[in-house]
Amino acid sequence: MTITGLETQNADMDLSQRQAEPLHGREKHKHASSKNDTLKPQGFRQSVYSLLLSTLAINILSLALPIMTLQVYDRILPNPGTGTLPVLISGVCLAIFLEACLRLCRAYVIGRSGAAYEHRMACNAIDKILGADPAKMGSYGIGEYLHRMGSVGKLKDFYNGYALTVIAELLFVPVYLGLILYIAYSLTIVPAVILTLFIIVSLWKGQRLRLALKKREQADDKRFNFLIESLEGVHTLKAFALEKFFERRYEQMEEQSCLENYNVTQETARTFNIGAIFSHIMVASVITAGAWFVLQGQLSTGALIATLLLSGRMMQPVQKALALWTRYQDYSLARDHLEELFATPQQNIASRESVIPRISDGRLAIYDLSFRYKDKDDPIIKNVSLKMKRGESILISGGHGAGKTSLLSLIAGTYPPTKGEIHIDGENINTYAPEELVRHVGFIRTQALIFRGTIRDNITCFGQINEAQAREVSALLNVDKDVAQLPGGFDTFLTGNNTDSVSPGLKQRIAIVRVLATKPRLILFDNADRSLDKEGYAMIYSLLARLKGKASMILISDDRNIRSLASKHYIMQDGELIPSEDVFSKGNIHPYKELRL
Repeated sequence: MTITGLETQNADMDLSQRQAEPLHGREKHKHASSKNDTLKPQGFRQSVYSLLLSTLAINILSLALPIMTLQVYDRILPNPGTGTLPVLISGVCLAIFLEACLRLCRAYVIGRSGAAYEHRMACNAIDKILGADPAKMGSYGIGEYLHRMGSVGKLKDFYNGYALTVIAELLFVPVYLGLILYIAYSLTIVPAVILTLFIIVSLWKGQRLRLALKKREQADDKRFNFLIESLEGVHTLKAFALEKFFERRYEQMEEQSCLENYNVTQETARTFNIGAIFSHIMVASVITAGAWFVLQGQLSTGALIATLLLSGRMMQPVQKALALWTRYQDYSLARDHLEELFATPQQNIASRESVIPRISDGRLAIYDLSFRYKDKDDPIIKNVSLKMKRGESILISGGHGAGKTSLLSLIAGTYPPTKGEIHIDGENINTYAPEELVRHVGFIRTQALIFRGTIRDNITCFGQINEAQAREVSALLNVDKDVAQLPGGFDTFLTGNNTDSVSPGLKQRIAIVRVLATKPRLILFDNADRSLDKEGYAMIYSLLARLKGKASMILISDDRNIRSLASKHYIMQDGELIPSEDVFSKGNIHPYKELRL
């Protein structure tokens, strides 16, 4: 195996393949939601007219039973010789059957619409997270992001048409009251007063439930963050025998979370119990007052029974509205969380008129670059300017926290500059889509990042990189030979944690293969030799030495062998890049780190 494939220009890549790739990977979802309603995905439509028409038909058909009851008791029973009763019963049965069919169809439409909404919103949310500006993502933990992603399911009832049907059914409450007024004039005051009291109490209980839900959200966020951080560092916890200490801390958080969840359950139960109590009060009050009016001769028996049925039917949409009001308290908190997530600043990719793929040449130009992670922080990098020609190698050194890694992250496009510009191969870095930038700049980091997947998935970025190119680079670093010794070969599954069956050194080489498989002409090396064993170190050093002069390299390393590859030396101090005359000798190269500083 030779290094020829790594040393050839990227221009020989199949032009049609490059043109088929999207220039702006995330711009296709950039306007996934409008500014005024970020929580309504683009293209999502509610079946408004069908839902409103079905609700109208359902409520009209539901009047059949009270009207039939009134007719039976007031007209048919006093005149048993008529043949109206069978016809009336048949009509009511048909109305009940049609109402049931309409309810089933409406429930299907609402359920399908909710599933479509939840799917699109979840996709938009993960797109926002992955496309966010890393410097402005906030201080949320992993648990909080998971909790916010889980909030999507709490919104669907307010976008799938369910809330619309509940509100539409509420509009029929005055209709029911009007019918009661027409049938039993004097009795109307009873359901009207009870309904008013029920609404007032429901609004008050809703505010209490919202407060309880907010406290539960805060307790759950804290618990999820602690749990995830503990699982990520479980091997360190065991090494220091901290299991009991962390168990006690988690028990305290779990106790608080359970207490807040208990309060939410109690408030929810009280709210629904109030609905049931008022429903019983409605029935008892209508029967009591109606019986008195019947005894006084002011109301017929049929009118009393019809009023009772209408009062119960009137309470159904009100109870649904109460349930919706209860969900709204949870919805409002979830909405705030998701709006905050969707408001996360995104990385902007400037437009580029030409669709011709750019040739990777390894040229770098930095103009007056400054950067800070937060607006209130002091700049980590201050007014840095640098120019590199093709094939040039430079060394950057400096103390811990001097900004060396941050500078490489800016050049790799991980963070956008606070001020200034970075030009890769003569064009602003902002004009590169992420999938195009990795073919120009390769960032070899200190710690290997392993994705959850097979080794093949890791070296090809799940099929985004040509496997033949990845195999070629893996042969240069002897990854193919080490992987061949594994039972699963390149199909060996990796989780990215310490339980994997491969060594940290092999993981590091796998990550390096993934970076170099795209044949970038500008290589950023950030102490990536620290996790390598003797053989791995010798291979990566040999590879860097052979690439010298053919690819541009920015080196950050404590190893004298690697430092000797640089032709220029810069020192990062107080956020500024200062040229240094100290260039290491290019004499004998030791096979391992005997000359390590």
